[in-house]
Order: sequence, then C-alpha cells, then structure tokens
Amino acid sequence: MWDFKASGNIICMGSVIMDISVKCEQFPEIGETKYTPYTYEVTPGGKGANQAIAAARAGGKVRMLGRISDDVYGHELKENLRRSGIDVGMLIQDKAAKSGVAFVWVDEKGDNQIICSPGVNAENTVSDIKEGLQAMRQGDILLMTMEFSREILLCAAKCAKEKGGFVIVDPSSSECKRLDEELAGYIDIIKPNEVEAGMITGIKADSRENIEKALEYMETRGVRYPLISLGENGVAYKVDGKLHCEEGIKVHAVDSTAAGDTFIGAMACRLALGASIREAVRYGNKAASVCVQRMGAQTSLPFAEEID
Repeated sequence: MWDFKASGNIICMGSVIMDISVKCEQFPEIGETKYTPYTYEVTPGGKGANQAIAAARAGGKVRMLGRISDDVYGHELKENLRRSGIDVGMLIQDKAAKSGVAFVWVDEKGDNQIICSPGVNAENTVSDIKEGLQAMRQGDILLMTMEFSREILLCAAKCAKEKGGFVIVDPSSSECKRLDEELAGYIDIIKPNEVEAGMITGIKADSRENIEKALEYMETRGVRYPLISLGENGVAYKVDGKLHCEEGIKVHAVDSTAAGDTFIGAMACRLALGASIREAVRYGNKAASVCVQRMGAQTSLPFAEEID
C-alpha cells in the first residue's frame, strides 16, 4: 500500500561534471577518425546534477550532496547549480582534485555514447555522506545514482531510512553489480532501463512476461517499488504486487542524453510534493518526452510549465 508522507525536500547525491559533447553523422569504428560539421559544446552535466536540476525545474526543493573541485570548471558547475535554485551548502569544495569531465557523442538518430572521467566525484567518503545526511528529516527523499562505492551507497541508504526518508536509486550498467540484497533492502524505488534490468536480474526485459518477472525479482531482493524504463516504449513498474505500464509518448527525438535523469528528477519532485507513484511516473514520462526533443544535457531539462 502506498503510504509515503512527503516533506517536500529532495537531497540529490550523484556526479557533478562538465560535458563536452559533439554531434556526428554516425559513430566512428575502432581506429577510425571521423570529421563532423557540427560544433562541439561545453556544458554543465553529471547524472547527479542533471537529476537535481530536473527536480528543481519541475518545482522541487533540492539540496546537492557531494564534492566539487576548486578549478575553473568546479566554480562554474557550483554556480550553475546555485542559479538553478539548488542549495549547494552541502557540497564540499576539494582543492586537490580536478573536476569530472564527460565526453559525449550524439549521432543523428539521437543515440549517444559517453566516456566519463569522474575526477573529484570519486573522492567522496563515507564520513562526507554521514555528515551531509545529518540534516535529513522524516519524509525527505534521497535521490542517488550508483556512481559511488558500495560502502558509500549502503551508508547513504541506511542513514536515509534511519531518518524516515524515502530512497530512490538510479543505476547504470557499469555499477549494477553493486546492488546486492543488503543494499536493495533499503531502496524504495529503483529505475534501471531494459539493459540494466537484465544485468540486475539475469532476465532480458524483451516481453511483458519477462518485464514482470524482472520486476518481481527486484521485489524479492527487497526493493519496495521496482521500475523499468523502456525508452520510447514507456515505463513498467509494480505497486502492491500489481503491474502497471505507462506508454511512451511519441515525439521526434533528437538527443536522448539526459532523458533518464529528467524522468527520475521530475518523478522525485512529484513524489516530494505529495503525488502518488502512478501520478509521479506519468509526470516523469511527460518530462522525458520534452527532454529528448532538444540537444544537450542540462540545456534540455524542461521546466514545470513545459511539462504541464
């Protein structure tokens, strides 16, 4: 039974990095050099920052937790978060580490390939997270990526649940192995895509039957409300043992770079404002459909009035 009593507050925990992106007609093969007629862009990004800004633009009250560098990119990234209405008081300024950077290729179909050097984001510690979450209160949402060690992820999830918080986790393929049964038991919502769901469950999410089996597997591991994002085919999730499917919204997609971050940030915002999970999923789905019609990461994140 859905019984979450939201406080209105969201704490985001994930990477804050600079994206260097370029569009190309098609991706190069190994050893091949390709030239592109498109101009490259340098823009603030990172899964954690993207999700925080997506939640803030949708109307959420957001704080950012983690580390940021003291270099040129670091100051620009921090100021960008502040301009977006996000509380940056919990960000630790690290003078010894470089900013994280992501190199993003986007082809003319809107698909992307990304190589990320996390830089300062890899310097977060368990004590950083414990100290940052001291301010967490009953009904707050912790929205975190899995871009941290298992020790940090487990610490954050346990701290959040001890304080009566609600934990939302966004995995990615290289980090799925960190999701063991102990960590899963502290998670309220997890949002893998089809590939990540297969890595977590061993079940290929290629049919309604298999999608339901994958969701059930995550339930048995301890996740309260498992969800699988299916790209243009929408979202499947379970609440109170019942499968729900939210159809994708048909649009002309030009860049899928921050679609998942948009979805989960907008969904978290709606949950923080008191919506049911079904209402929040529907809203996140609408937000993602706006995002994919634009180029870039944070430049494509929609505001509430655009989603509504």
